[in-house]
This record gives sequence, structure tokens and C-alpha cells, in this order.
Amino acid sequence: MWKKKTYIKNSSHPFKINRTKIDLYFDCKRCFFLDQKFGIKRPHGTPLVLNTKVVEKLKSELDLCRVKKKIHPQVLENNVNYIPASNKNLHEWRNPFKGIRYHHKQTNFLLNGSIDDVWTNNTTKKNYCLIIKSTTKQNRLSYEQIWSGYWRQLSFYSYLLEKNSVEMSKTGIIVFINAMNNDKNFSFKLNIFEKILDASWIESTVMKIFELLNSEKVPENTNYCKYCNYYFSIKDKINE
Repeated sequence: MWKKKTYIKNSSHPFKINRTKIDLYFDCKRCFFLDQKFGIKRPHGTPLVLNTKVVEKLKSELDLCRVKKKIHPQVLENNVNYIPASNKNLHEWRNPFKGIRYHHKQTNFLLNGSIDDVWTNNTTKKNYCLIIKSTTKQNRLSYEQIWSGYWRQLSFYSYLLEKNSVEMSKTGIIVFINAMNNDKNFSFKLNIFEKILDASWIESTVMKIFELLNSEKVPENTNYCKYCNYYFSIKDKINE
């Protein structure tokens, strides 16, 4: 059985910290600590199979556009001039089992993430990292409805790309696929959002994670973590 690698203080081997674990750190430092130090993972949620298939369908269409060096028709409908970028490493960087990596020497962390794609502005030739999400909302999404963590993910991915010698725009892109299904066919519309990314949090957060993992003290539970609250509710009942 595969055993999760846990953090060992002063180990000479780089320790991998991926994007999802950084999200976990922001969500609950206690859950993050237990996961990375002791291999105690949160319970898995229900996999979103349909969402994944919709995203993969768009990715395959973008790959065809990459070969033909053309703009995807629905991207063109959004009045943006982006074509999927060509890079010899892109297949590996998009692979969830490999991803894009950067060795952060100060902490000996191997920072890692699997990107959805990189687009290039056909006019300016600037590169933009993007993430692709699916939804079934009938009305067009607004910027206010987008989870702030998505922009954090994008800034982390752009950081990794820059560390791998890819010149990136300061702007990131989120593509929402609005999936529609009726009795006759299945179709989707794209909503494209752009925003200037803030990468100023990355270095300081990596150092805070390093400090936390080198500590022997388990962080206190927080009121907003449903997993910690569930655990302590059961513990209190048992001790009654």
C-alpha cells in the first residue's frame, strides 16, 4: 500500500509542497500540520466526475487549437486574442502526477502544482496562466462570485512558471465553463475573467509553513474548520 511521505525535520531530501496543501494551510493550519507531519488526511469528498469530464473536453479542444495555432471559437466570442501556448514542458506541467516544480533552497521545499494551461496573447506575445472551472449557472458569473482562492492559485502557478524561465504577464485568467444539457445535445459557453495577480504572499507563506513544520506544537483548532469541530465534538461526547 502507498504510504504518504511526511515531513522530517533537517532531512536532506526536498519535501514536496503542492498547491492543494498550500490551500489546506490557508483553510486550517491544524489540519495542514496533521496531514504533513503525521499523514492524517481529511476525509475525501465526493469526486465531481461530470465537472472533470467537461473540463477535459475543453482542454482537448484547446490542444487542437494549439496544434493549429488558432484561437478557440468561444474564446474569440469573448473578444480576447489568446491562443494556447506551445512549450515542450507543457505536457509534464499539466500532468497531475508530475506538474511544474521549483526547488525553494532556503526551506528545501519542492514547490509543486499542475497547471491547466498557458495562453499567449496573439498580438503582444505575453503569456498568461489560467485555471479552468465548470459550473451550471444560467446567468453569467461576476467577479464578486469568484472564490478568492482561485486567484491565489493562479498567482502560485505564475510564480512557478516564472521560476521555470517562462516570462509571464502579471495578469491571470479564470475560464468558467457554463455547461448546458437538454434532451437533444450537450453544449457549453465560456466566461473568461482576468485580474492582476498578487504574488507578494508566496515567499512569506512558504517561510511560515517551514516554521510551522519545524515546530513540535500542534496548532490550536479554529471555530471555522468543520473537520476540527467534528473531531472535538466527538471527543467531548466520549469524555462526558
